[in-house]
Amino acid sequence: MFQMENQQQAPEWKPKGGRPPMKPAEKRLKTASMRLTEDERTALEQRAAAAGYKDLSEYMRVRLLSEDTAPVHNPKQLFRALDKTGGDLKRIGTNINQITRYVHYLEKNNMVEGRVLAQYNQHFREFLQVEKEYVKAIRAYLRTVR
Repeated sequence: MFQMENQQQAPEWKPKGGRPPMKPAEKRLKTASMRLTEDERTALEQRAAAAGYKDLSEYMRVRLLSEDTAPVHNPKQLFRALDKTGGDLKRIGTNINQITRYVHYLEKNNMVEGRVLAQYNQHFREFLQVEKEYVKAIRAYLRTVR
């Protein structure tokens, strides 16, 4: 009896989820092929990998269909710079928050020491330096994307 119910429901059941259908303009139905030597193919794959592309076809589309002056950028460079400074920013921010809480406590109890303020200022200077490097790396990357 259970199978009959499932068979009767089967025509009505429409699965949900999965990839939505592509618009006709987005479908890539045409191909263009070219012959390369082994060395040319290797060089092309190395360029694609250096630019951060895993798919050789995508790299070739970007290179061939973009403006002549448009650079093929490597997002990995930006991510490396962000990874390098991100941990530093977090550690410095944690230190600044701890010192700020301590200074507020001391201030409430009229016990502020000059050493604590000097330490706070040092951590804040470090934070500003790392933030400056962070912004510089992002701006350098964005200049290549334009």
